[in-house]
Amino acid sequence: MASLTSTPMGNNDFPFLTFQKVSLGGIPVFAIRVSCTGELGWELHHASLHTRDLYEILLDAGKPFGIGDFGMYAMDSLRLERGIPLWGTELTIDATALEARLDSFIKLSKIANFVGKEALLKEEATGLSQELVFLTVDTTDTDPEGNEAIWLNDQVVGATTSGGFGYESGRSIAFGYVPRELADPGCHMQVELLGEKRHAEVIACPAIQPEKKHVGSQQDL
Repeated sequence: MASLTSTPMGNNDFPFLTFQKVSLGGIPVFAIRVSCTGELGWELHHASLHTRDLYEILLDAGKPFGIGDFGMYAMDSLRLERGIPLWGTELTIDATALEARLDSFIKLSKIANFVGKEALLKEEATGLSQELVFLTVDTTDTDPEGNEAIWLNDQVVGATTSGGFGYESGRSIAFGYVPRELADPGCHMQVELLGEKRHAEVIACPAIQPEKKHVGSQQDL
């Protein structure tokens, strides 16, 4: 994209979670510095009448880099390996911001009495009842997709929220919510896949570390 605009697009000039009005090949867009892959990326918001022209401009500019189309499953595999939670799966009304490990985005020490602050302070003091974890799952012929039961000692203790195969890590991976006492890396449990309980282990997130120059492109879990 840098070849299509005079706006500096580097990590230092365009930090994570910021947005700017940018002209890409003469097409005005709102560029938001977020990415579902853990890489240096953007969401481009623009008038629908410019969709085709913008798509063709970006493909043409990306030819020297081997740019091409990709599907949602490919993007979701990258998202999972980078440990990026998704609205509607990991981030729902069934979990608080602290349970979803979004505390790095919340300043409970700020003076402003924002909506939900009192409840979060109370939860911080009393402790979490559940917590989002990142799991590797031992399986050969199927992968977790989300909404699978998580078992420990013949009891259901939680559920996966999303999952799939990590092509860089070469293993099945999943997000899920479990009781706080089971959320530390190294805890072992089972994920039920097609009626079979498969061994799973909580690991530190993410499974694949991004390059150092891209660290700012994802939150820390």
